[in-house]
Amino acid sequence: MSEKQSLWSRNFIIINLCVMFASFTNFAFIYILPVHMLRIGGTNSQVGLMGAGLTIVGLVTRLTIAPKIDTWGRKPMLVLGGILFAVNALGYFLLRDSIPGIIVMRCFSGFSQGILFPVPPTIVSDISPKDKLVDGLGYFGIASSLPAIFSPVLGLYLYENIGSFAFFTVTLITSVISIVFGLLYKDVYVPQKKAKAVRTRFGLNSVLEVSILIPCLVSFLAIFGFSPVNNFVILCGESRGIAAMSLFFTVHNIAIITTRLFAGKLRRFMNSKAIIVLGLMIIGGGTVLVAFAQNTVMMMIASAIMAIGGTLYSQYLQADILLSVPNERRGVANSTLMLAQDLGTGAGASTFGVVSENLGYTVTFIAAGLMTWLAIPFNFIRSRMKNAA
Repeated sequence: MSEKQSLWSRNFIIINLCVMFASFTNFAFIYILPVHMLRIGGTNSQVGLMGAGLTIVGLVTRLTIAPKIDTWGRKPMLVLGGILFAVNALGYFLLRDSIPGIIVMRCFSGFSQGILFPVPPTIVSDISPKDKLVDGLGYFGIASSLPAIFSPVLGLYLYENIGSFAFFTVTLITSVISIVFGLLYKDVYVPQKKAKAVRTRFGLNSVLEVSILIPCLVSFLAIFGFSPVNNFVILCGESRGIAAMSLFFTVHNIAIITTRLFAGKLRRFMNSKAIIVLGLMIIGGGTVLVAFAQNTVMMMIASAIMAIGGTLYSQYLQADILLSVPNERRGVANSTLMLAQDLGTGAGASTFGVVSENLGYTVTFIAAGLMTWLAIPFNFIRSRMKNAA
């Protein structure tokens, strides 16, 4: 019970450090692997193949492994995921000069990440007091987001100035450090014996948390609308001759971290439904602003606006989801939410790739903002269903 009395418990600090080192490795790979692939003779198509393999394997893993977070326990899955993640990093290190090897390892990343990354937020929901879960997820989000600021910079510095050996060595070390913190975590979750009976019969509810499909649809639409920002905002800025577009995601991540520090305080003035709607309105507005931005200042303002809105809706939506399901279903719930986000990312990138190629960036980002706002009525449906229950 002591673990639930204070947010900043030993376990909470350990799980944040665990995810921070794992995220450092993950973000370094996200930004540097495409560069490395091209440097060793790969093509853009092969870079695309890496991304497709990562996504497909990750989706399958979330569907098949998710129930084990609840039935095997948090720590076993955390340690297993951490070990597989480190083995993955070792594979990159050993096969760093092989194009087929890098592609295979990127596909394996979908498997290792699909096991590892749904576990920490589930643990945060276990060890955070209910009235502080939004704050707990906020601080956890900071631990996850901080590496996005300095990992690509440090990774690129190592890669460009010392070489690929140094880059892959450091990412291997940080992945191993995350295992150490995983081993130090003291599990407070006891798997329910009744879950054993559930495993004997396969059904949709054994791999997905069906009760949260509406909030997952909200997240899907929001991520779908945001996907062209990740994929095309730099190209959009460059096509308009806007300088310093490389700062876009730096500003974005700094704004995310700042918002996470204060997001929990909004509960004093608004309920979670209103905050989620506000976040969706803000992120949609920021996306539309990109459609009309013609200079660096406007692009950076749009970047900060989207970070604020995205942080508000996602932090409160995830907290609502985790509080609405039993403890023994939180692992499946987290994995279901991440599955919806993955689907939104993939579907949005494909759709807006076609739209941008045929109709241009202005139409793309207007349509993306409208898609985000489309999530708002579904959030009202979700709230009505929650109140009716």
